[in-house]
Amino acid sequence: MSSLKILVAEDDPLHAARMEMLLTEIGYEMIGPADDEGTLLRLFKATLPDIVILDIQLKGGSDGVDIAARLSQVQKVPLIFATSYTDATTMKRAVAANPFAYLIKPVEKGALQAAIELALFKFGRPDVPSEAFTSWTEDLVIQDFFFVKAGDKLLKVSADDILWVEVAEDRYCDIVTADRRYHLRTSLSSLESKLNTQLFFRTHRTCIVNLRKVDSIDEGDFTISIDGRDVPLGKTFKASLLKRLKTLQ
Repeated sequence: MSSLKILVAEDDPLHAARMEMLLTEIGYEMIGPADDEGTLLRLFKATLPDIVILDIQLKGGSDGVDIAARLSQVQKVPLIFATSYTDATTMKRAVAANPFAYLIKPVEKGALQAAIELALFKFGRPDVPSEAFTSWTEDLVIQDFFFVKAGDKLLKVSADDILWVEVAEDRYCDIVTADRRYHLRTSLSSLESKLNTQLFFRTHRTCIVNLRKVDSIDEGDFTISIDGRDVPLGKTFKASLLKRLKTLQ
């Protein structure tokens, strides 16, 4: 599990300090601030952040709209524009760049958290209209990472750290890692279609396991040992699981 890494491009020291304070309060890691395009691109390539918050007009005349296009050539990432200007010309140019969210400075904590959640939602669910998003009600799987809301902040859980996923009492899911359990706001069936099939395998109607974490299988008791704990193995899944595990050897 790790906190979200958020790269901030801001050339005003007061706004940069406020952004760092707010992100720290929420529980996110701030990278930067970058006050010019060169520093931003260097930090972006070095850290590969989860989100970029970009001042639409950096010092030296650097244009946030053009910078956003250059960032996307390195790696696609949720991008949030921040600006002190709300005039029609500025907003029109910002809209044309198609960012995932906007922030008006000075930034408020609630608006910042809402923009982060909206940006991740739009990035992870491009099939859903952005106007359909009103609050974080379903956790996401994006490129082998789970983004899970715990309290007021989002956590990033690597698929490699997951031992298994199981049905919870409320018919949603629990992600189980070596040291923690995370409650996931989605059903097991919905989640299964989004998982990397090279890594995860359904072993029971209530369970999906990380194949790389399987220690042993008790064919008599129909259980799978993972990290010293037993998870169920359904009879109808046994043959497929054994065959799948052979391909990993």
